[in-house]
Amino acid sequence: MKREMPSEQDARIRIDYALRQAGGDILDPMQVRTEIPVYDTSVVSEPMNLSYPGTASPRPSGRADYVLYTQNGRPLALIEAKKEALHPYVAKQQALPYAKKIGAPFIFLTNGELIYFWDYLNDDARIVNSFFSQRDLERLVHMRTEKKAMATVPIPDFYIRQGERREVRPYQKEAMQALDHTVELGKRRFLIELPTGTGKTDLVALYLKRLIDAGRAERILFLVDREQLAKQALEALQDILSTHGTYWLKAGSERQEQQITVCLFPTMISRYTEFTSGYFDVVVADECHRSIYGAWQTSLTHFDALHIGLTATPAMYIERNTFSFYQCPNEQPDFSYSIKEAFRNQHLAPYRFAKRITVILAAGADVDDQHYDPAEFERKWTNEKTNRLMTQEFEKLAWQDYKDLAPNQKVGPGKAIVFAITKNHAAKLAEYL
Repeated sequence: MKREMPSEQDARIRIDYALRQAGGDILDPMQVRTEIPVYDTSVVSEPMNLSYPGTASPRPSGRADYVLYTQNGRPLALIEAKKEALHPYVAKQQALPYAKKIGAPFIFLTNGELIYFWDYLNDDARIVNSFFSQRDLERLVHMRTEKKAMATVPIPDFYIRQGERREVRPYQKEAMQALDHTVELGKRRFLIELPTGTGKTDLVALYLKRLIDAGRAERILFLVDREQLAKQALEALQDILSTHGTYWLKAGSERQEQQITVCLFPTMISRYTEFTSGYFDVVVADECHRSIYGAWQTSLTHFDALHIGLTATPAMYIERNTFSFYQCPNEQPDFSYSIKEAFRNQHLAPYRFAKRITVILAAGADVDDQHYDPAEFERKWTNEKTNRLMTQEFEKLAWQDYKDLAPNQKVGPGKAIVFAITKNHAAKLAEYL
């Protein structure tokens, strides 16, 4: 028996399911209605008896497959449904006049498999992972009325952080101005490269505040890959955006309806389906050069939002996929401030290398015609004795040489960075130290 091609009715079964997943009640006519007649003469959002004595009833020029409504009964979005064999993007010109006539500001185009969201007054249709909830769409309508030009929101000269007054540095202002330009042009992904210690988290917190003040954002997701970074982000956000609710969404904890959500990538991978694609307006990915690959990328691409990537890794060492994801031409970040500039402008203290190290750790060893690479060795086995000797040598040299390496350090060794081979190796070194 020949199998029939999926029909539009088959697509509608999947559409109904996707609407329920987005929190819509397809049986509630106050939220969702189907087969809504569209008239050329006036805005009509539902069948009405418009016949008058001696006149013919007006005939609809077409029918909207689905219409989503606000809580007070105004059209929010039109859904144009096509059978699976048809690509939904081709339905743009059919859906647009219908949406305008019924007064719906947004359009979804779908064949049950692909979903396109179209804010037709501002942008082209783009693929999204899910339908938006009624709350998502109402928020977008509200932000349209509140939206201000970014240039009208002043960039501050100072801000309060950890109880102290800090200056907004020139490069931080330049980064915010570059972000403003990007936002106004409609670019939806942005990559910032700043060296460690130059205030990436403070910068992005300040910019998120400006986006909120400009009516450009209400719900924000801040993604990190380690608990320590989550704590740092939470502290900065609660300091700088103290009037906005912020919480850490942890594995196993209840989701809260607060404005700013801080979350680990592994946690969001297991929970992103709890959110619609339109739930967040901005998604920030810290240390994005190592956190947007493989399965973790789903926790970014699921959300139809302004994406801001933060990295301390210089452009030459970033994988091309990072530039591709953030839509950076010529493999250059949208904003970059090099470590040499930070040294030159005295925003960072120049580092010095502690050169003394055992030969075997630097060069490896040859035993019985076989070469042992120290990095490869540490990946396969934990060499406890060597690691303990290394940390003891580090401790001795740190106290012996700190006045030469860090002349402004008054008591004890200054800050140091120790590069480990793996996370387990780093944990062991931290324990020994």
